[in-house]
Amino acid sequence: MGDIDDSLFHQKLRVGQALSHLAEGRYLESAKIFTSIDTQLTNQFNSVISAEDLAVYGSILGLATMNRDMLHGSVIDGAFKARLELVPAMREVLRHYSKAEYGQCLALLQNTVQRDLLLDIHLHAHVPILFDMIRDRCIIQYFKPYSSVSLEKMGTVFGCTTTEMEEIVANLISNGGVEGMSLGEGARINALEKTLSVEGPASVERKARRKARVKAAKMGVLFTRNAEGMLLRAACMESGVVIQGDKRSGRWNRGGRGRDRRAPDRMMGDDLDVDSEGSFDDYEDLPEDMDIDIVNPNEDI
Repeated sequence: MGDIDDSLFHQKLRVGQALSHLAEGRYLESAKIFTSIDTQLTNQFNSVISAEDLAVYGSILGLATMNRDMLHGSVIDGAFKARLELVPAMREVLRHYSKAEYGQCLALLQNTVQRDLLLDIHLHAHVPILFDMIRDRCIIQYFKPYSSVSLEKMGTVFGCTTTEMEEIVANLISNGGVEGMSLGEGARINALEKTLSVEGPASVERKARRKARVKAAKMGVLFTRNAEGMLLRAACMESGVVIQGDKRSGRWNRGGRGRDRRAPDRMMGDDLDVDSEGSFDDYEDLPEDMDIDIVNPNEDI
């Protein structure tokens, strides 16, 4: 290998490695190599890849796999920037992405760049996948500054219907976003109002604290009710105020002082049924918006 006179031989080997990663669907590895190829390699390897191809491959793969900082460092503002002069359309795509003009970025890709890419010998089979990855990253970047946004407006920006946008966002939520990026913790779709919203960490923590306070208040009320019930039951049994069951007739008879108290089944007093009282475990799932000053443990939750 040391006897080879071609000074760009190692760069050509790296191009072959990048194409191998591309064929295997390892897009990020391929993007890193394409964007770091020495700019001295232009058309010296045009039997495999041209200078324009290097610019297009690096740009498309970078958009599909890199976060904003990495994309600026490796593609938009790095040494790779010189290659973009060969493909003005890709330069405009990257400019729109950099300025957060995601609708224009995707429109230019689909209406201008896509036709050529579908004829490319190396890239054509990967175009639908890469374009979906770019679209997903654009959607996540678009939503990032907001806590709630209309799916209809998002569909208008990205050139699709509200139903299609809802399906795309639902897939992003279920898949956890794309590599290194997500819509945010607690992202959810309101299918009735057709909105996408997300709760920040502060909101999630605040709701958790409120739920704990409500649960503690419930437990306090339930403990007080049980304690009062036990005291009332003991007082009633002491006074002989009980209800006894008639085994022969199956009827309940009231008893008074001096009656037989061998098997009191239920106590009387303020219509309180102590035997049917619940436990603390009955209140695991509590409404988060409950007023803790008015807590009724008898409510169905």
